[in-house]
Amino acid sequence: ADHLAAHPADWTVLDDDGDGMPRGSDRPSPDELRREMLAAVGADPDDPPWGVRLGKAAPDASPERIRELRLAYRRAILSLAGRDLGDGVPTEDVAAELADIAAAVLTAGLALAVAEQPSSAAPCRLGVIAMGKTGGRELNYVSDVDVVFVAEPVEPEAPESAALSSATRVAAALMRICREAAWEVDAALRPEGKAGALVRTVAGHQAYYEQWASTWEFQALLKMRPVAGDPDLGLAYVDALWPLVWKAGDRPGFVGEVQAMRRRVEANIPPAQAERELKLGRGGLRDVEFAVQLLQMVHGRADPTLRVGGTLPALMALSAGGYVGREDAATLIASYRFLRTVEHRLQLLRLRRTHLLPTDEQQLRWLARALGYKPDSRGTAVHVLDAELSLHTREVRRLHEKLFYRPLLSAVARVPGEHLALGSKAAGDWLRALGFADPDGALRHLGALTGGVSRSASMQKYLLPVLLQTFASCPNPDAGLLAYRQVSEALGGNQWYLRLLRDEGQVAERLAHLLGSSQYVASLLTRTPEALRL
Repeated sequence: ADHLAAHPADWTVLDDDGDGMPRGSDRPSPDELRREMLAAVGADPDDPPWGVRLGKAAPDASPERIRELRLAYRRAILSLAGRDLGDGVPTEDVAAELADIAAAVLTAGLALAVAEQPSSAAPCRLGVIAMGKTGGRELNYVSDVDVVFVAEPVEPEAPESAALSSATRVAAALMRICREAAWEVDAALRPEGKAGALVRTVAGHQAYYEQWASTWEFQALLKMRPVAGDPDLGLAYVDALWPLVWKAGDRPGFVGEVQAMRRRVEANIPPAQAERELKLGRGGLRDVEFAVQLLQMVHGRADPTLRVGGTLPALMALSAGGYVGREDAATLIASYRFLRTVEHRLQLLRLRRTHLLPTDEQQLRWLARALGYKPDSRGTAVHVLDAELSLHTREVRRLHEKLFYRPLLSAVARVPGEHLALGSKAAGDWLRALGFADPDGALRHLGALTGGVSRSASMQKYLLPVLLQTFASCPNPDAGLLAYRQVSEALGGNQWYLRLLRDEGQVAERLAHLLGSSQYVASLLTRTPEALRL
């Protein structure tokens, strides 16, 4: 409303096209948004800059052009907000479009930043890599945009230092322009954080992650995505670092480190805000994100289907692979969508960066009505909002603690990544090293248990690396694995059995210990597998 009062001609972005459908009810493509922002600053939409002396910059970087970029950005937000509020666009589609708008603004901002550079500036290729919510295409209306910069000389034999110096000036100008036009650009996720160089080469980034990076830095790379500048350079950056993400889970103490980091984030919330925090608090958005990312990084070492950037796509992949129960995944997806929608409505009030629920009764009533709630048997619209918030945060916290602190997770993380592929030669060598007298026979048992594409086979692939380690500590590993196969086949498609092993404490390791240690217990369970419920 404030934007339209200042720029009344922009009401047309809310108009319909004569067919009764709101204008833009089909989401604009990333390319359409990019072309719109480039045109706003006078740059060539068909030849955007990829660095210095690559592509065409804007004619200049005058305050008027930055103002036009700001207005184009606000028009894009206005169009999206109209569809979000008026047409009920799904939350994840809103978040994806916000990330696409951010990428378009970065591209146009780069065209302005290059236009500022003197003619003597050394040529360079520059790639802008989105991280965090922008990289995962799950941005909210008001947020910092996390990026990392990568650069190379245009000619391989050209001096690297001159190209990096030129790229650093462009990157700093881009950050300033975007701050004036739209939002803060945060480059603190780069190697060494704010103390590190703003721009590095691909090799420089790779050397840092191979030698010095902390666990959380690999977690941050999960959502990296090239969004502006030289696309080939951006892909080279991702290709160099992506394999390293899936080795991080092999680090000693990896699971404990991620768990401790989440506890530190929670402990730093001011007590007065703890119950109002949609993002960082108990049962908030971070609970979903941390649980999903930890499961991804442990199981994604051997399962490429989990190597996706966004929270909801990753959660769906975890459910499809049997790592998370279907009902648990559906509950988390619904709660994540709900919490993101509440966050979006809060931020649309004044385009403020906030994740805190208001305390003022009038603002709470506004929020409840903006979310579509009306009085019902639970009381006023505010009472209905309170009830929904309590339900979702309670369920998120319950599932976070179930998944994030699952005992089996640490056991899986202790299995080297190359041994998780149970049909490989490395697995045969591993079985021999574990003490199996007949590794070939053990591999046949594993093939029978994990063959096919059924959900049961997927869950067995998850469970067996842990069970094999436990069998190895027993008097007769081979007999234990055979008994496990017999019990599993006797129970057939009864997935309560696999869910029990996956979800309930140390049941899986206890069962393996019994089967590998007692022929008597193994024979009893083979004949009456239902006794496992006891």
